[in-house]
Amino acid sequence: MRSFSTRYRGLKGRSAGSTSLSARQIMINRMPPVLTGSIFRRFGEKEGEHVNPESIEDILGLIAHISPQARDYAERAVRDNKLAVIYHKHSEYEHGVFCIAEDDQCVIAYFAFIQEADSDVLLDLIANTMTPYLQQQTGTQELCFNLYGENTQAIHFVRQLGFQTDMEGYHLYYDGPHEPDISNTGLIINTYDASMLTPLADLFDRAYNALNQENGWPLDQHRINIRLFHERLEDKVRNDEFRSFWKDGNLIGAYIISGEYIQDIVVAPDQQNRGYGSTILTHCIRQMASRKIPRIYLRIAKSNQGARRLYERHHFKEAASFAEHTWRAI
Repeated sequence: MRSFSTRYRGLKGRSAGSTSLSARQIMINRMPPVLTGSIFRRFGEKEGEHVNPESIEDILGLIAHISPQARDYAERAVRDNKLAVIYHKHSEYEHGVFCIAEDDQCVIAYFAFIQEADSDVLLDLIANTMTPYLQQQTGTQELCFNLYGENTQAIHFVRQLGFQTDMEGYHLYYDGPHEPDISNTGLIINTYDASMLTPLADLFDRAYNALNQENGWPLDQHRINIRLFHERLEDKVRNDEFRSFWKDGNLIGAYIISGEYIQDIVVAPDQQNRGYGSTILTHCIRQMASRKIPRIYLRIAKSNQGARRLYERHHFKEAASFAEHTWRAI
């Protein structure tokens, strides 16, 4: 499973440069971004008009299809009068939203349509809305575009505009028994002390190596940043959010919790397919349930289908599907 990060804004922004936009002539017929005036102003509405509370809830619900964190961020933008609704429709034939949340550090566009009526019109709207942002990029704000993972045509188009993929994947939630049974694998459960640092860094790097290579992500980050990893583990131990699993003196696996999320579950590559992953996952679920966490989540990369099958066998269901992007000059 790819490490979960509470970062959902994207990577550090870079100033814009020239890029090829041959798919559509987005530099013509452009219109300014809808960011001034009253909040919840839909594209084409008069200044000062407000979206009704029912529409607000629907908009937030649509954004939740991207991720729970996206919904939370948009809800904070609502409270701070920082959410501009470019387009929102809820009808028999079309249901979705395109909106922009902005603060001093970041501009995030959200696009989530669970039913599309005319995708070409929506792509034109994306182009016309985002072009001024791309032209005005100075590096002071990072520019992100996060989409519902099923909106494949829009995802492809956003990449043509020059947005680079951060991650595609899913948020899953646990929908099983409160205290699932743990199989007897003879594992010894421990937490962390400094003597475990090197084997744990090696475990995490080996466990994620294939997935990182497949997605073009950096390798060996736990060993490279071993002091930060040590500090992170110490913090997790203080919060009772870490366990390591051993057998015959060998490190088999580990998990890390972050709030309501299972952040990491790792099993040594040479110890897989022996039931250890199921045991470690089940122990993690029981630990989180004992802390009265109302809903347990995890996040996985789209390419990690093996992990998804494991989680689904253990009563996890899809909560959201996402494609996260950040603008980077080409």
